[in-house]
Amino acid sequence: MSFDDELDRALREGGPARPWWKRAWLWIGAGLLLTGGGYLLFSDGGEGSSSSADGAPVTTTVGIRSIADVVAASGRLRPIQVVEVGAQVSGQLRKLHVQAGDAVSQGEVVAEIDATVQANVVAAALSRLEALQARLPSANSHIELAEAGLAREERLMEARATNQVALDQARNSLIAARANLIQLESEIASQKALIASEEAKLNYSTIHAPVSGVVVSVAITEGQTLNAAQATPVLLEIADLSRMTVEAQVAEANIGKLSVGSGVSFNTLGGGARRWRGVLQRIVPQASENSSVVSYTAVFEVDNADGALLPGMTAQVFFELSEPREVLAVPVSMLREFGDSLPGGARTARVRLLSEGGVIEAREITVGEIGSTHAEVLEGLREGDRVVSPSSQRRE
Repeated sequence: MSFDDELDRALREGGPARPWWKRAWLWIGAGLLLTGGGYLLFSDGGEGSSSSADGAPVTTTVGIRSIADVVAASGRLRPIQVVEVGAQVSGQLRKLHVQAGDAVSQGEVVAEIDATVQANVVAAALSRLEALQARLPSANSHIELAEAGLAREERLMEARATNQVALDQARNSLIAARANLIQLESEIASQKALIASEEAKLNYSTIHAPVSGVVVSVAITEGQTLNAAQATPVLLEIADLSRMTVEAQVAEANIGKLSVGSGVSFNTLGGGARRWRGVLQRIVPQASENSSVVSYTAVFEVDNADGALLPGMTAQVFFELSEPREVLAVPVSMLREFGDSLPGGARTARVRLLSEGGVIEAREITVGEIGSTHAEVLEGLREGDRVVSPSSQRRE
């Protein structure tokens, strides 16, 4: 099978459902499209390779490299924590203090809602409280008067100068005066609670950042009217980008090879040769299906102190199934054809070798473990040999 046939077959069958050593061709295809010379995506920044604008073959030198058995997958970067900041009161957005991309600290003012109506409600509630409290002296005076009247009726009763009806009326007057005071004190307490609630709503008109982070989205504009009566309007989202979560989709055929705690690395489309490392933390047991391809989500976290990683970035992820070994290796992008598998996991492949005399010849080699960028050479090549890129226009 030719290199192009292998790439077409990998792309046609969806990649993730195939064995890991075949899925790598998806990334080779992407590299060919992006660079015009697919080996660049997997080489060490051009070390040991050569090319010429006059049509000379593109080559790379076979050498010793660190390689490990891996499972390749495509992943997506997400913040560890995203907090939605909403409005708890209705009104017109008077001032927006932040924009998407701004860093904010916990407690910082991010928006202000017009609080004129709510301020008037608080003022009315305070006036009502003052009126209730003004009735307290009168209520206490009624109690004192009723107590004096009852005492007088009790003395007259002892002197047989009054009757039982008058005495009972005096007692009822005292009971009513005391009940009136209790009711008034209850109304005052209720009014104070109402004021506290209305003042809290007034404070909600000034919206503070609940956490420290970066504003990742803004859903409103200044002058917009917010209605919090039916649902809490989301004004913006704040995310903690100091650490990121990578969610990788791993094919059903490969998920059983992964184990929590194993090493994992990834790079991004815009990250150049930089590679980030982490440790597999969990595998989500819920399967997802896309075009009849079943996959599972493998999750790990990575430090992002320098802010180089952004939410939504695509990650090319490599889960390490074995410890790296120093072996003679050739870039995967230089392999043209794969043969049948051999005992012990090896298989044959074809490369184009550039001789010292400048002649290009086809050679069949035996490869072992295939990593994310390079394949282990078991037979057919020596250190220092120069192999020609399949994208080169010159033929044997």
